[in-house]
Amino acid sequence: MAGRGIVWERVCSNSRDRLHQDGDLSWCRMHPPIIKIGPGLAKKRGSFLAVRTGKGPPDWIALHKGISILGDDKDCKSGGWSTKNLKKHQARAFDQHEEQGGISCVLLRMPDKSRWVLPWKILKPLWEKNATLSLSKLEDIKALRWAKKFDDEPKYDWLTPLMEWMEK
Repeated sequence: MAGRGIVWERVCSNSRDRLHQDGDLSWCRMHPPIIKIGPGLAKKRGSFLAVRTGKGPPDWIALHKGISILGDDKDCKSGGWSTKNLKKHQARAFDQHEEQGGISCVLLRMPDKSRWVLPWKILKPLWEKNATLSLSKLEDIKALRWAKKFDDEPKYDWLTPLMEWMEK
């Protein structure tokens, strides 16, 4: 269902924008494939009527110091996040990206508003089992928490924990 988690996607987008401003990241949002079928609203410049022609890719792709990162933003509103929320075509895209030398991840927000980075290498075995992730399970699997770059700012840095995890 389109639109679920839009607030969380905006938070993640702002985070990527901030990392870009810091000079740490270049990124681009990815959109589902569409075909234009008609004009949009006359009073809204640039609008048009379209239909989706296929399944949407993961939400975004980024580049950090020569490392390509493919990601999707997921929001959990109940007690646990079902890995089934990552669709098969997205998992396939993650696999293909990693086969080409990139890294894939999910940026996840839990109901307590905690923010997590789930590298695909950690998430994939759980996804294959249709697991549900609770806060305690995230800690058990050593999921990565977003970090604070500066004391007087919110936790917007998911990139540093991901890069530190890669180095290990």
